[in-house]
Amino acid sequence: MQTLTGRTCVFAGGSGGDGASAVKALCKAGMNVVLMTHQPTQAQGLIAEIEKLGFTGKCMVAQDGKAQTPPIPDEEVFRKIYEEQGSVDVIISNTGASGHEDSIDTVDVEQLMKNVQQLLGGSYSMLKCALPYLRKSVCPRVIFMTTVEGARGGNLESFANAVAKGAVLSLTKNCAARLAAEGITVNCIQKGAIERLPHKGSNNGAKEKDPAAMLPYIPAGRVGTPEDLAAAICFLASEETSYITGTVLDVSGGLSLV
Repeated sequence: MQTLTGRTCVFAGGSGGDGASAVKALCKAGMNVVLMTHQPTQAQGLIAEIEKLGFTGKCMVAQDGKAQTPPIPDEEVFRKIYEEQGSVDVIISNTGASGHEDSIDTVDVEQLMKNVQQLLGGSYSMLKCALPYLRKSVCPRVIFMTTVEGARGGNLESFANAVAKGAVLSLTKNCAARLAAEGITVNCIQKGAIERLPHKGSNNGAKEKDPAAMLPYIPAGRVGTPEDLAAAICFLASEETSYITGTVLDVSGGLSLV
């Protein structure tokens, strides 16, 4: 059983990619989801789809503070979410593209640190802004995302992405240890090759990694679906997981075993 009803989730990276299915699953289970995004038009499309499905949970959008005109601090965005929804119970940081073809030879320090700022910095900033409200929640949950290579190393995915995602894993472990006494769980999902909508951002001409390229290395014999990821997210977001923290939940079809 997964109890999600009546709580509020702030979801970054949920309006597209591999996150939209998770947003639908959370709303279907009765959780209210606020999409934290810099792509409000794409988010509104997902909201309209969820409204047509008639789920118990509602979906709405809160534009990223830096993307607003004029820009506002994300602390202010979270304050408004809390005032409008009455709680912030779950935060999910699923930001970042699937990565592009690169190597140690082609990635410079600037590009590497850009990935670290986006993936590690974005996750930490989200936690930092939400923390005052998570401390008021009866079932506070934090869910970050890493990858198989971010956690274990390897050479199948984007180098810069893997390094940054490795830092997110360290963030998970350290925050989990420091927040456990307050009843705030912090866990991480270790993704393998997951199908996703094409990334719409600029890639400076770089070729995007194809998840299917990992297929020969996946013991399960298939690429993961967004629904596979959604099931893991719903589990970690549920009220029943209060004694699970600092955990890395593997969603890779066994890729991490190879």
